Amino acid sequence: MLWKAIELLVGSEWRAFCGLGPDRFLALAIGVLDELGYQHTVEEISTTEGERTMLGADETGDRIIVSDPASFQIEVIRARINPITSVALSFVLTEERREELTDDLSVVTLREIDDTTRDAMAAFMNRVIAESDRPPWNVSHHIGFQLAVLLRYKIKILWGYWRRL
Repeated sequence: MLWKAIELLVGSEWRAFCGLGPDRFLALAIGVLDELGYQHTVEEISTTEGERTMLGADETGDRIIVSDPASFQIEVIRARINPITSVALSFVLTEERREELTDDLSVVTLREIDDTTRDAMAAFMNRVIAESDRPPWNVSHHIGFQLAVLLRYKIKILWGYWRRL
């Protein structure tokens, strides 16, 4: 029942926080796609104003366009910190310490999920999870998630969507 509800919520686009920085996730994803023999290209994308404001995202992110064995897209953008926490931390921590506590976090989005792409996407995501040096849903190192127990649980469930397939 829970997984059916999650599948309905996911629809054609899955998006979750990832406890790996965007460079680490991108390198891992490209390596996994190459190992699986998936045909793909990588392009730079512009982040939205909302992503820059609410997530502390960089001006740009990356999109991997997979064309074979199924057509889908993977986007990864940096997520640093929300504006309220950023202001609060600026009063008590040095810039270097703030960078340390808000590093290694990204938002990963998979697009074009349907019955024809789901199996190829699941194979890709399960390999990413298996080859990662730490679980991608582990975001507790980031200051924005240290007290957010329910949000960390939600992130783990979202990543579990791929593990159950």
